[in-house]
Amino acid sequence: MRTGNMQDTPDIEKKLRGYLFGTACADALGRPVEHLTLEKIKEKYGEKGILELPPDSPWTDDTQLMLVLARGLVRGAELELPELMDHIAEELVLWLDEPDMGAGATSRGASLKLRKGVHWSESGIKSKTCGSLMRIGILGFIYRNDPEKLIKAALLSGRITHSHPVSDAASIAGAYAVKLALDGMEPENMYESLLNVTEGISQEFTGALKNSYKTAYSDMEDKDALKELGYGWYADETFALAYFCTLRYSNDYRKAVQTAVNITGDSDSVGSVAGGILGAKLGIKAIPISWTEAIKEKKKLEEIVGPLLEKYFQVSGNNVRS
Repeated sequence: MRTGNMQDTPDIEKKLRGYLFGTACADALGRPVEHLTLEKIKEKYGEKGILELPPDSPWTDDTQLMLVLARGLVRGAELELPELMDHIAEELVLWLDEPDMGAGATSRGASLKLRKGVHWSESGIKSKTCGSLMRIGILGFIYRNDPEKLIKAALLSGRITHSHPVSDAASIAGAYAVKLALDGMEPENMYESLLNVTEGISQEFTGALKNSYKTAYSDMEDKDALKELGYGWYADETFALAYFCTLRYSNDYRKAVQTAVNITGDSDSVGSVAGGILGAKLGIKAIPISWTEAIKEKKKLEEIVGPLLEKYFQVSGNNVRS
């Protein structure tokens, strides 16, 4: 029987919107504080840090590149992976002409290689920064009902820009966590699955994932635990910090995201990963209306919902299970 059908539409649309806006709102909340220490954040925003989105809040390259990947999927998610990667690579080249929203050197450098004619299988830079992780969650939506293709697509599409084993593992974990969230799985119960799908890829990532889980259930206060897990500039730390926030606040999108961005480190990336996972799990209703209304380019998110839903059902319909 099919694993996806049109009767799923109302619920899956709410979860898709939850993922898209959950990612973008968290990204935008973290944007003003990305390069500030926690002490500086508190000096500027008060003891609890940054808590709310002002009107017309822009997102960063995290959401921008997630939408780049989404457009590639809309063009060819049903295709075999080499053909899909061709489309994604083309979208990354087109992205170079978009406004610079703070893109990292690795993503931009790899995309410049693509523009010069380097094949996508050779364009990746051996970097363990989080540029592949931050965009990858949308794959968990499109291939929710085809875990095997999801894992392969996450690995290959991540490697177009980031070819380090840490980034490989983080890309798979980031996409798979969204898939599990859409399935309704609690973050606590994702742990074993995330260990399994990333097994043997990167000891650094495995260590970070284990530390995230252990720390979340320790007696440490949030600020101390987050400091223990790192700064989020590297993909293993980014995922560990984001996962920690989803574990501690699994049913509270706002609190999880506020915790994620009020750190010394890559606030917007940690926030966007955590926000995407919980947005997918809880749906659009969990995200404050004042936040979704404050996003500067929310029309771009709304415009991609329909095409992504259509592609989701096309892919799910082609994926037959006995």
